[in-house]
Amino acid sequence: MKTGASFRAFSNKAIADAQGNLLLVNPAPGQIGNMSLKWLEGPWNIGFDTNLIKRVKISESKEFELRLDAVNVLNRPNFAVPAANIDGNDFGRITTATGERSFVINTRLNF
Repeated sequence: MKTGASFRAFSNKAIADAQGNLLLVNPAPGQIGNMSLKWLEGPWNIGFDTNLIKRVKISESKEFELRLDAVNVLNRPNFAVPAANIDGNDFGRITTATGERSFVINTRLNF
């Protein structure tokens, strides 16, 4: 046996409802749990992206294009899924959110 080897300790943490009925329990060591993947879901995400394009003809074969791309126009946060580790202190909590509004302006000369 190696010295300094680390072992993961088994935890018998469980989550019960108001009546004391067990809802989630860690499986015993050597056993496989029966909770399916993606069982915990976070809030739904919504995104509203848009773009505007203005093309101006310079000559018969040349064209100038101005484009504005807007991402997350509503500036609404999109939350991640809840933490699913029953042994963690943040089980069931949503700890991250993304979704800042951004604009990108592009110009282009087509010929």
